[in-house]
Amino acid sequence: MAITNKLDPNTRNNDIGLYFGRSRRVVLDEQFGEMASWIKAGTAGDVVWKNSLNGEIGIISFEAGEALPIFCDEILTGATIDGTPESTSAGTLIWIATPARLGKIS
Repeated sequence: MAITNKLDPNTRNNDIGLYFGRSRRVVLDEQFGEMASWIKAGTAGDVVWKNSLNGEIGIISFEAGEALPIFCDEILTGATIDGTPESTSAGTLIWIATPARLGKIS
């Protein structure tokens, strides 16, 4: 079974194109264990995301079935962003990691 490398945040994958190497369902307020580069929402709504590498917390709105490139490692139930309380209302969320290199790791 081939295993893909985890995403290297310092390397683009432009030389091989865009590949999804790992995906899982989002559990709110639990870190993914690696950085995701995409989030997909099954139902429309807002998503409050967190990037623990730089401490950034943001919010973005999804249409049903939409996938957006977001570099994060956690989806939060809610947070206060610039003094405004925000909450995740989109449902059936999936995180997707894009590896910097494809292939087996030892």
